[in-house]
Amino acid sequence: MPDRNTAGESIAQAAARLEAMLAELTLEYDRLEKLGAERLSAMRRADLQSVAQTIGAESEIASRIADLDRRRADAAGELGGLLGVAQEQASATTLARRAAGRVGDAVQDAANQLRAVIERVQRQNARAQIAAQTLAAHMQGVIRAAQGRLNHSGAYGARGVVAPGPTVVSTLDLVS
Repeated sequence: MPDRNTAGESIAQAAARLEAMLAELTLEYDRLEKLGAERLSAMRRADLQSVAQTIGAESEIASRIADLDRRRADAAGELGGLLGVAQEQASATTLARRAAGRVGDAVQDAANQLRAVIERVQRQNARAQIAAQTLAAHMQGVIRAAQGRLNHSGAYGARGVVAPGPTVVSTLDLVS
C-alpha cells in the first residue's frame, strides 16, 4: 500500500507544480493585458514615447512568459509521465481529466483562468493592430494631402525630391 500512497502524493505534488506554473502565467498575462490597455491609450493620444515604453515592458513580460511556458511544459511532462500521458498530449485539460478529483479540478481551474486571460489579450492585440493600421493609413493620407498642397509647382515627386519632368525639345534660330 505505501507505493500507491507515494504515487498519489507524487501526482498531487506534480499537479501542484503545474497549477503554480499556470497561475504564474496567468499573472504575467494579466500584466500584459494591463500594458496593452496602456499602449492603446498612448496610441489614441499619439504619445510615441509612451507607446515605446509600453512595448519595451511588454517585451520583458513576453520573455518571462516564454521562460514560464518552458517550465510549464516541464511540469506538464512530469505530471503526464506519472499519469501515463505522452508528452505531446500532456495538455492541462488532458492532465486534469486524468488526475481527476480535487487535484484535477485545481489544474483545470488554473488552465481555464489562463485561457480566459490569453483570449482577452489576443482580442486586445487584434484591436491594437487595427488601430495601428488605421492610424498609419490616416497619416499616409495626411502626408499625401500635405504634399499635394505644397507641391503646387509639380516639381517634387512622391519621395519629396525633384522629379524629372518631360523632355522638352526646342531650338534657337540664330540666323535671323
